[in-house]
Amino acid sequence: MRPEITSIESSACSCSLSAFPVSLALPIEGTSPTEDAFTNKGAARSDYDVMTRSVWLLRPLLAGLIITVLQLAMAMGLLAPEGSFSQRYATLVQHDSYWFINIVDRGYQTIVPPIDHKVMEVSNVAFFPAYPAIVAAFRYGLDISTGTALLVTAQLAAWGFWSYFFLFCRRWNISAALQICGALLVAAHPAAFFLIAGYSESLFLMALLGFIYWSIAEGRTAKFWAAAHGIVMSATRIVGIVCAAFPLVRSV
Repeated sequence: MRPEITSIESSACSCSLSAFPVSLALPIEGTSPTEDAFTNKGAARSDYDVMTRSVWLLRPLLAGLIITVLQLAMAMGLLAPEGSFSQRYATLVQHDSYWFINIVDRGYQTIVPPIDHKVMEVSNVAFFPAYPAIVAAFRYGLDISTGTALLVTAQLAAWGFWSYFFLFCRRWNISAALQICGALLVAAHPAAFFLIAGYSESLFLMALLGFIYWSIAEGRTAKFWAAAHGIVMSATRIVGIVCAAFPLVRSV
């Protein structure tokens, strides 16, 4: 009889919930809901990582959006001439912006040999294609005017630029006070106006910072984003082709 009892006890132990390797959402006898068996710690940790990563990304995005909106408010409130909101906003289309509008509306056109002076109706091939291409996507995708699409593209890129600015500050462990001071100093510079006007500067700078940011990061996903930013950077300004050598120079 004794061996039979031992066999039965052994079978009962093997069927205990605690013997299963998978954590169940049911409390095991003798345990409390706060113990390891109550929840899947791996899943909880994964959820926590996702939430932490979301907050980690949300703060730079929010800070970048605030700086971009402040720039727009300053440009339209202090620099733009009197008029309605739409009129003030339209004044951000200046000088080279009209060349980009011409490219979006008519495409690239030139004569052979090209002329030696600027006449956009004859030749408009002096500008790289990334900015006009993205503007055209907004122009025809949202069915808005070319000028508005020009500004929306530049201002979204400005938001991206500032977001990468704050991401770099976080990576370098710069204090919040210094981050704010640095951002305000950059935003107060007269040349910062080009970030929210109808120019390609903001797109190039966003792509440049993104390229450097992801080139330094580890992982296959980081390489993908570095390549994507590098393509946009090189297709926006000719100097982007030189900047694409950053990973090679860094590795030396």
